[in-house]
Amino acid sequence: MARMSALPKRSELPKEQTWNLEALFASEAEWCAALEEAARAVEEVKPFAGRLGESPQLLLQALQTYETHMLQAMKVFQYASLQLATDSANPAFTRMVGEARAVVTRLAAAGAYLEPEILGIPAPTLERFMQSEPTLAVYRHYFEALQTRQPHVRSEEVEAVLAAVSDPLGGHAATAYAATNADMQFRPVAQEGEHLPVSHSTIGELLVHPSPAVRKAAWESYADGHLAFKNSLAATLQGSVKSFAFQARTRNYQSSLEMALAVSRTCGDNIPRAVYDNLLATFQANLPTWHRFWRIRKKALGERLHSYDVPIYDAPAPLVPSPKITFREAAETICRGMEPLGQEYVEPMRRGLFEERWVDWGQNQGKRAGAFSSGLKGTFPYIFMSWSDDLFSMSTLAHELGHSMHSYFTRKTQPVVYARYSLFIAEVASNFNQALVRAMLLREAQTPAYKLAVLEEAFANFHRYLFVMPTLARFEQELYTRIEKGGALTAAFLIERLAELFAEGYGGEVELDKERLGAGWMHFSHLYSPFYVYQYATGIAAANALARDVLEQGEPAARRYLDFLKAGDSVYPLDALKIAGIDMHSPEPVERGFGVLKGMVDELEQLVG
Repeated sequence: MARMSALPKRSELPKEQTWNLEALFASEAEWCAALEEAARAVEEVKPFAGRLGESPQLLLQALQTYETHMLQAMKVFQYASLQLATDSANPAFTRMVGEARAVVTRLAAAGAYLEPEILGIPAPTLERFMQSEPTLAVYRHYFEALQTRQPHVRSEEVEAVLAAVSDPLGGHAATAYAATNADMQFRPVAQEGEHLPVSHSTIGELLVHPSPAVRKAAWESYADGHLAFKNSLAATLQGSVKSFAFQARTRNYQSSLEMALAVSRTCGDNIPRAVYDNLLATFQANLPTWHRFWRIRKKALGERLHSYDVPIYDAPAPLVPSPKITFREAAETICRGMEPLGQEYVEPMRRGLFEERWVDWGQNQGKRAGAFSSGLKGTFPYIFMSWSDDLFSMSTLAHELGHSMHSYFTRKTQPVVYARYSLFIAEVASNFNQALVRAMLLREAQTPAYKLAVLEEAFANFHRYLFVMPTLARFEQELYTRIEKGGALTAAFLIERLAELFAEGYGGEVELDKERLGAGWMHFSHLYSPFYVYQYATGIAAANALARDVLEQGEPAARRYLDFLKAGDSVYPLDALKIAGIDMHSPEPVERGFGVLKGMVDELEQLVG
């Protein structure tokens, strides 16, 4: 573990530990020129307003013009936001993000007439347009999905206003980001004469430290750093919830949840309410499995289990230390684990890892927390993370590579209009990679200790996706219901309610520090993406079922899976999963996910006695 002063500045990191942003823009000057060009493009979108029904050629030109300019504007925004992620205290990057976001907002407002006008074109006319202009027929699914949202698309004037206010309404997440990543301070942890730095990039390593005293002190420091901002962040979260609730009301949805299930960024999700309800009901029905898991861990740790042993934003304290593994070794292991999908999958992934520098993995001062995959059609599918030499980092890398390879295949296969995919299926691809690599490691385990270490990584994954995220989903649903009924979100309420929900999940097996445990809502930026967290649980369930199919059935299941990755937004997410062989209309895939968990808990009990 490095000393506080040893955490390098961003400029001091070796190049191979950073991502290749030069592939986006070679310099800041080039970025500034692209920003100016994107700002000018706003005027190029406006002339088509009021004319979309004139001809199929004009409609196609309007759509392509908007897509082209929005894609370029989003690249400008992506470059700035990726820079900020690696150096959150840099005011230049903060300014660049603000400037880029403003241009994207203006462009969205300028094109706000598109959907209302398309909906105003009679269906027979639109069909005739597609028949006479084959390129326009590419948009068929988009047009059909738009029709399902017709009751919720407002007039051109209202749509323009909603687009224009998206920036200020979306500013709550940026405020929370700045407070959490730029302003928040954490006291270091004393250990054998050293002061170990507590930061967003080091907390994960500290929480799996072999010393319980270090784990406890790090967890408390991290929680207290957040608690210092509890009232400000409560107001910020309330603002975000109110903003989404306002949009749902304005678009004539019965609730925020209804809008979240229906709408995605391009073509709509069309997720039935039963999928959401099935997940929460199945989770609560399977809480006894988690209670048993905590009992086994408590016994293995000496009959005491504390909140700091099971941090909700990271992995539980390990029963055995993780084997050491470097970034390159982990990358090679992941490539080997994904071989059941064939070279069509492994070759571009290997290129991204070892040649094209998709991954930013070094630790540096000012680097924000967490891990993510980010990109656009025509860019690398970049990966952000902070590396520690252990299986948990390898798991994170496998996870983010799942996202990036999903993006790679979707963007390679689909036109711009479908070159993204629903958040609902995003977590399938990421968890699939973890499941496939994990299965290989368990097959190859030579000792009980190594097998236990691999299981510990698996439990960290399932703990996050089938315990923490469903609990947060229950919490989030209550927040929106409370706001929609005219209530308010205070720090005291948020802390108390989250602690209660996790206490239910622990089943009396964990000794609770309720204030610090309840502060956990501040650790999850996911809550600024309404009703996202439940999709982690549906994702891990589907992923483990698909991984098992690929391992048991071989090439046919692998081919179905690759076809799923290529579908993007060209079909609704539940239909994309059907391509791979999963039907999420029933609770069965989630039950299968809990079946995998139960099997691993059985193995854990045998290993630890």
